Amino acid sequence: MKKMKMKRILPIFLVIVLVAAIPQIASAAHLDADAGQYYDLPLCLPGYYAKDPGDCLPLGPSQTISGLREQGFPYPLAGLPANKPDPALSNLPMRIASINDGQTKVYASLDDAINNGTVIRSYPGGLRRYVAMIEQANSGGRTFVRLLGGGWIEAEPLYSIPNWQGLEFYDTPESNFGWTVDNTGSYNAASFSSGATGNSYIKYEAFPIYNMVEAEGYEWYQVAPSEWIPSLKARRVVVDTTTPPGVEGGKWINIDLHNQTLSAYEDNELVFAAVVATGSGALYSSPGTYRIYEKRELDNMQGSYAADRSDFYYFESVPWAMYYNHAQAIHGIYWPAVLGFKQSHGCVNMFPGDANWLFQWAELGDYVYVHDPSGLTPIPTATPVGTPGQEIIYPTATPQP
Repeated sequence: MKKMKMKRILPIFLVIVLVAAIPQIASAAHLDADAGQYYDLPLCLPGYYAKDPGDCLPLGPSQTISGLREQGFPYPLAGLPANKPDPALSNLPMRIASINDGQTKVYASLDDAINNGTVIRSYPGGLRRYVAMIEQANSGGRTFVRLLGGGWIEAEPLYSIPNWQGLEFYDTPESNFGWTVDNTGSYNAASFSSGATGNSYIKYEAFPIYNMVEAEGYEWYQVAPSEWIPSLKARRVVVDTTTPPGVEGGKWINIDLHNQTLSAYEDNELVFAAVVATGSGALYSSPGTYRIYEKRELDNMQGSYAADRSDFYYFESVPWAMYYNHAQAIHGIYWPAVLGFKQSHGCVNMFPGDANWLFQWAELGDYVYVHDPSGLTPIPTATPVGTPGQEIIYPTATPQP
């Protein structure tokens, strides 16, 4: 009896369900009919469509790509249009040794150096002193080097020379880019509290920059969707092919004091970029438009600012120097340094390979545009523009690194 009753109830229930569904089915069919011209089209191939293509639907992957384009991301995502320069450019034309603190005597021969014999000259004491050497010899646990300028001294040869290099561009990138200046991670948003992405970047690794915001006291660079790196451990290159003030023609060197980067332009296209270290404190690198007036493949640099000369420094055979503003020059370094931070005596320090590349590319008379986008670096009241053959006027006895 119960089974018979259930059999009767089930058909009645199905009829009620179908009747209730008829308006919804009719409504759905109506929508399909109204939008038939739209929903009958296939999906477009993945890509960016600035206008309605008309013959396909820019939905799905294409809609995602359009959203990324609106955020500044190109399609397809690609690396920077650049290559690493020839690693051989980092090779120095000579070997270097470091002298210990205190006045250092230069001896006529190796035997004299070992036995405190004939002294032919001496180096004043100082904080940092480096000399060019030809060969080395060990005796009694001590290391002696024969100097390029003649004589022997006790010194420690440098076995590790900075070999990081910037980028040589074959096309001007569509966006800005940057480098890390220390090992660092990235964040999910422009905030330290947003959480780490789990991605890591090694020191001096290049990355594209699609957006930039300021937050929590730093600039934040968006390097990928939902991925940001703070300027705490990164530096930015602002790509600008506009001819700077005071520059004639399309070739110049751009030095950004705020971001501690150097970029080179030719025919108003970016051809090279690198991280640098400029002057700090009262010995800042002077903003202005200059011209390279002298190039020296190797140059000796020394100086002192303290009354007792306790801060004396001496650097022999500084490689690939390009003078543009009196004693201020762009040059390579071989001593230990972390570029990307202001730390020099006014010159623009570069890693050896970068300085070598720039030295070969630059010519006498080329423009050097030094500027600080932050406006914090004082602008000299009189900015001399160097010209080829101009007499070098040093504020101290010799150039400053």
